[in-house]
Parts: sequence; C-alpha cells; structure tokens
Amino acid sequence: MLSCKALLKELEIGSTRFMHFGKRNLALNQKFEVPDVADVVIIGGGTAGCHTLYQLTKRGIKAVLLERAKLTSGTTWHTAGCVWRLRPSDIDTLLLNATRDVLMKLETETGLDPGWIMNGGIFIAYNEERMNEYRRLATIGSSFGIECHILDPGETQKLFPLINSDVIVGSLYSPGDGVVDPAMLCAALTKFATRKGAKVIENCPVSEILTRKNDFGTNKVAGVVTEFGTIKTDCVVNCAGVWSREIAAMVGLHLPLVPMKHAYIVSESNPKLRGLPNIRDHDASTYFRIQGESICMGGYEYNPVLLDK
Repeated sequence: MLSCKALLKELEIGSTRFMHFGKRNLALNQKFEVPDVADVVIIGGGTAGCHTLYQLTKRGIKAVLLERAKLTSGTTWHTAGCVWRLRPSDIDTLLLNATRDVLMKLETETGLDPGWIMNGGIFIAYNEERMNEYRRLATIGSSFGIECHILDPGETQKLFPLINSDVIVGSLYSPGDGVVDPAMLCAALTKFATRKGAKVIENCPVSEILTRKNDFGTNKVAGVVTEFGTIKTDCVVNCAGVWSREIAAMVGLHLPLVPMKHAYIVSESNPKLRGLPNIRDHDASTYFRIQGESICMGGYEYNPVLLDK
C-alpha cells in the first residue's frame, strides 16, 4: 500500500528533513518609495499577492504590492507547489487550468523560469466508491478538453512502480498535471509586473487601513498607512495568507480563518523517482510530490495544531 511509512522504507531513508527552498534574491525595489496614490494596493507578497499584481498589471491597473518582510517569506516558500487540473467543481477546474496556462507561458513573457514541470498526476482509489468519483471527474475533464485516463491497478503501477497494485482498485491519471517552484513563480510574476510599471515594496508592513463614509453611510476604503507613508486608494486586496485575519480586522471585518501548523518530509535522493508523476490519496488525505530525485510527502491532519502567532 502506498503510504508514508511504506514509501520511506522502500526508499531506505536514514533520516528526514523539512523542505527548505532557501533564500532567493528577487532583486526588487529595496527603496521605500511609497507612492502617494494607487488604483489598488495589494497586501501580501506570496503567491496570491504576486499573481494578483500580475493580473491587474496586464489589465492596465496601477497597482502596488506591500510585503511586511520579503517576497515569499510567509507560507509560500514552503508550499509543495502541486498543480492538479481536475476538481469536482466546474469553477475550480476552470481556475486551476487558467493558472496552469499562466505557468506555461510565463517564461516566454518574462525570461524567467517559474519552475514549472509537467510530470503528470495520479489520483489513487482503494475502493469502488472512490473509483466512481474519479470516473465522474474524468467526464468533467473530458467536457473541458482535459486529457485524463481511468487506469486499472496494473496500468497505475507501470506509471508509478512503487505503488502496490494489489491494494488499489484503480486510479485517475492526468498527464497535464505538474509542479511549480513557488519562489521562482513569484519572481517571474513580479518581474513582469514591475517591468510594466507596478511597484513592489518589501519590508513595508501595513499599520492601518483608512476608511471614509460613502453616500450610503457605509465605510469605504480611503488609503493604506505604512511606516514610510500613506497611499491613497479606493481598493485594497487582502493577500496576507495566515495574517489575513489581522488585515481584515483593520476595517472591522471578521475573517473566519484559523492558521494551522503543517509539516511534510522530503526523502533522500533516489534516481528511480525522477520523472514520476505526483500522487494524491484522497482517502488518506496525503500527497506525494516528486522533487527531482526525491519525493515530498505531506498530508492534511485530522488533529491539526493551531498556529498561535
């Protein structure tokens, strides 16, 4: 059975370590030149913030991204970076594939490699109930023109030899799935945006969001206050990740977001792993992400530990 314990034994891992991409020099604006006005102010320099900046800039909107520390220094730097194409919801499927389209053309647009690797993905099933769910996903994929295949246990094992074909009933294979390096992705997104006139300001935490009453007597955003000056704006996009709740509270909103600690492990190098597809086990709430000649193993805990700070 494909499990963290069995796979660790198979790979003969003597020790495990937490995944760390290391510090990246993104060579962005290090001067605290806070503009007086902006169409949109984005708070947070992770994947969500950088992608928002990219999309707004493409549409000719004057946007400024403020990051309290360094880009990707929050939760983005240790994101697994798995990119799946299939979801039960039509909207989710469209969003996932729109993101994938960006990844595939970003290097051409920016000259920077976002770390996109299309190694495919497999959803494994241990019972017919799960397999029927995957058959339905396959019909959704077909309706959107997404290549996907229902595989029997033997076919699944051929794609991923470490799988024990005796304990699964089949799988859903999507060859267009892949992985992306989150830090490299953010570097490419912000390079495109800043080249088109957007501003990225690091080490610039937001201390207050100003509001005013509109004609209907409700609050409307008027500006963002930082240590280095105030930016007048009518629009703020909260992309602060695990700190989004604190940002929302600045305008009196309660955001029901509870950050939780999450860990994953990375195996030692094994040449047999290179080029294999990623694995998702929905029954065990785990994923296996190929990282060069190593494999990253993570899961979604049933007894999560809350992140206090």
